[in-house]
Amino acid sequence: MFGISQDKIRLLLFFGLLSATTQVIAAPEMSAQRGMKITIRTEDGTELPLYKDSYALVIGNGDYSAKNGWNPISSAVNDVKDVAEVLARHGFNVTLKVNVTKAEFNKAFSEFIYKSGKDKDNRLLFYYAGHGYTTKSAIGEDLGYLVMLDTPHPENEAEFDSYSIDTVKFIADSKKIHAKHVLFMFDNCFSSTSLNLQNQDIPLPITEQIRNPVRQFITAGRADESRSGRSVFKKAFLNLLEGRVKEPLPDGYLTGTELTDYLYRTVPALPEGQHPQHGKILDPQLNTGDFVFVLPQSKHQVRNTVELETMATLWITSVPDGATVYIESVAIGTTPLQDYQIDTGIRLEKSVNVGLELSGYKSRVQKVILQGGQQFSWEAFMEQSAEHSAPLKPDPNLPQPEIIDDVQLEDEEVRLASPNVPQTILGVDTAPMVLIPAGEFQMGSGPGTLGNAATRPMHAVYIDAFYIDKYEVTVGQYNQFVRATKHSPLPYKIYQYAPTEAHPVVGVSWHDAMAYAKWAGKRLPTEAEWEKAARGGLVQKNYSWGDAVVDGTQCNFSDKNLRVIWNREREPDDNWADENLDDGFGYTAPVGSYPPNGYGLYDMIGNVWEWCFDAYDENFYANSPYQNPIAGIAIGDGANNIVAVNKLRVVRGTSWYDALPSVWIAVRLGLPPDRKNKFYHNVGFRCVKSVTP
Repeated sequence: MFGISQDKIRLLLFFGLLSATTQVIAAPEMSAQRGMKITIRTEDGTELPLYKDSYALVIGNGDYSAKNGWNPISSAVNDVKDVAEVLARHGFNVTLKVNVTKAEFNKAFSEFIYKSGKDKDNRLLFYYAGHGYTTKSAIGEDLGYLVMLDTPHPENEAEFDSYSIDTVKFIADSKKIHAKHVLFMFDNCFSSTSLNLQNQDIPLPITEQIRNPVRQFITAGRADESRSGRSVFKKAFLNLLEGRVKEPLPDGYLTGTELTDYLYRTVPALPEGQHPQHGKILDPQLNTGDFVFVLPQSKHQVRNTVELETMATLWITSVPDGATVYIESVAIGTTPLQDYQIDTGIRLEKSVNVGLELSGYKSRVQKVILQGGQQFSWEAFMEQSAEHSAPLKPDPNLPQPEIIDDVQLEDEEVRLASPNVPQTILGVDTAPMVLIPAGEFQMGSGPGTLGNAATRPMHAVYIDAFYIDKYEVTVGQYNQFVRATKHSPLPYKIYQYAPTEAHPVVGVSWHDAMAYAKWAGKRLPTEAEWEKAARGGLVQKNYSWGDAVVDGTQCNFSDKNLRVIWNREREPDDNWADENLDDGFGYTAPVGSYPPNGYGLYDMIGNVWEWCFDAYDENFYANSPYQNPIAGIAIGDGANNIVAVNKLRVVRGTSWYDALPSVWIAVRLGLPPDRKNKFYHNVGFRCVKSVTP
């Protein structure tokens, strides 16, 4: 047994020193006070003056009359009072109106935008709670409305239109406001084509671009949703603003994009949760900035004496049972091993090597970091040993691989996972990651599916659980890495193909992608991990969405938009782009522009090819290992002889540049890992992170 006899100790915390009785956490005071200028700080320490003053108009309608056909919303007035109180604490000059008619609404809103919005250095926030309604226009577009206390039922179209507020009004009026940042929040459910509600923006760190003008919109739900009690939308908003939940990007600032992404991800999971929608105005002069809240920092907080668990508990099982369990090369029992405790000490953390050994099976060793008070569980599948064979010997006549290209996954420190592994996490680089569960899947092409010699045979592969980036790495995220590490910057010409920070990065080599992944505390996916994630749980399908033919709505490929560009820049005859289909983009699309697959991952087909960790071996599938396969650079002939040394790396997923016949799930290519003599205008990447052994 390891550790001390007691499984709990009393720790007096003050930066880990036992001599103190309290811990004082000092933090700067929040600068967003009424009448005071707000200055923010970028990652590199640059101070940016942002706002001179802050104003909010908060309106809540709840006392609807049954004679007009609307049910009362008893909680709406209390909800907006809560919002008004919190916004006032956050430095806003708040005007609160409740139970208003259309005339009263128009008067309050006009005073708000013309008086409070006249200074370009102000920020404005409009918040509304009450009924919403959606109709269809003559051409089938969604028209959204806010319902006032005197709004009649929409069965009387003329009267309804006269006494409701068309959301198109907010588009028009937002352009009359001089204040650079305006955020509209609608705590009701409706749909409006004019508001550009697309849910595509990705939160990024603070940059100088944030000062550009912006008009942002957030609604609590879709047109087919409603609420019955206190608003979970409001609760999630205020929890984040007041610091009751963890800040998504821990920099002390909450941007409008960060807020909308948080609400979009969290509100549907709450009781009676709806599906928030958000977007920016369709005007290039008013959609490149971002609204900013300065989050309150803790006052001097005193943390009293607390009792901390120092013992970590191990539960280890194996298939089959009976494997000897080793901790740091010392045998401590056999599987199934239950409730074995290891003391992690005063630091509440201990790194150990856990090994399993069973006659006739391959041994397994895994480094883990145990944490006090938590349980570490490992269900290990033991692989039967093959007959010992001589190691492969290199042919002296063949060129030898460079060390930098040696395909070996580094031993990975796997942090202790709680019994309930989270389905999503936020990476160090701020990228959301999705859990891909452990298990078997069918890899490659089989009968009846699209394929070629390099994608056959279809074969069963078992993959351990891992996290993978929800989106391809963006230009903004990659430039953050460049600034932090002084890595060589992207070639300027990438911006022809990926013009904004929300587009997938291109022009990167395999070595660039590896360097980024290491900086982000991640790694590149193995080819098998990539394909399992891309299939989204589907079996023997041609695409990540199933077998429906490509029609321009599912992914980005060479379509009519690219054909127009080519006809202008190249020989029209040298053009494989499909002139009959429209995917909406000529080059790359902002990440997340198309529907996700079954695992919630975006752009697994099209947009950009994605680097994988493996070397490229066209015949690897014929001899692929069953569990967690990785193709090495030494290519054998099946008789322990190396017949080639391959420095190509796998790319998967196709791209905006590829013609329709190349757009399928199993397609794979090999490319040189550097960019010395080649500019990869259609190759990017995404990263993965292991979960447990």
